[in-house]
Order: sequence, then C-alpha cells, then structure tokens
Amino acid sequence: MNKVLLLDSHNRPINICSWKRALVLLMKGKAVNARHLNDINSMIKVENVLIPLVIKLTYDLAIPYQELPFCRENILVRDEFVCQYCGGKFHPDELTLDHVYPKSRLGPDIWENIVACCRECNQKKADRTPKEARMKLLRRPYRPKDFLSFELKKYPENLVRYWREYFEAS
Repeated sequence: MNKVLLLDSHNRPINICSWKRALVLLMKGKAVNARHLNDINSMIKVENVLIPLVIKLTYDLAIPYQELPFCRENILVRDEFVCQYCGGKFHPDELTLDHVYPKSRLGPDIWENIVACCRECNQKKADRTPKEARMKLLRRPYRPKDFLSFELKKYPENLVRYWREYFEAS
C-alpha cells in the first residue's frame, strides 16, 4: 500500500497514485521530488529503490472534476465505521448499509439516504423510518464534496502527515 501524493506544477494536490505510477512519472521526467532530495524521511523504499512520498508534475495539467464513487466502502469511510444509530464503532465486516427512508417504500440509493448501521440496529429499524422506529440518526447522511480530502481518510495517519501541508496550502 505504498502511495504517493501527486501535485500539479503549482503545488496543489491532484491525485494519490501508486508508487509504480510515481516511478514512471519520475523516470520520464514528467515529475520531480516535491521535497528536499536528501530528506530520507519523506521517501519510501520499494524493492531497493527510494521513491518520494510527494511528487510534483513538471507541466501544467487541466484537472477534470472528480466525483466520489457511490459504494459501500465510501459510505463506511464517510461514517467513520460508526453505526449511525447506536454510535458503536465496528469492523467493516460487522456493518451493513441502511436506507434511512426504506427501500421497500422506494427510498433511493443515494448518498443522502444511506448510512452505516450495525446488524442489530438494522434489524430493529427494519423497513421503517428512524422516526417510526423511535431511533435517532447521529448525523444526517451527506454527499462528500472534496474528492481528494475524502480519499485521505482511507490512508494511515503516518502517511497522511507528509501530505497534509499540501492540502492546507491549497
């Protein structure tokens, strides 16, 4: 899971790529190390090759809008692996997805209608609304706005700390 933050030519984050993609960009001269060359702490060692954790493109690039895919993993990350009814934190395998407005009543499969939910709360709520089941949502479901900031939630803190300064500056 060795990932590299990719910056545009103006030091703004544009993507998180694999170390292999980063190596190709570096070797082709399309990117350079965004940090000091002798800062070993900002490098990862993969197969006896040092690769920077942050690289910067050497050319300008038009960046298309990226919409976050609507999928189970992203719902769980958005809700921080917490049941939105009881507040318990669970392993991803122990969580289900719940339609706030029930699917049996044609509740849509959209960000604003789906929450992470433990099995027990999902069974208790059944095919009712939270109000009918006398259950309260911890927070209202929402569609995440910033694709790249959301993606950061998926990586360990020890990796993200090297990247954070670029997100704060942009």
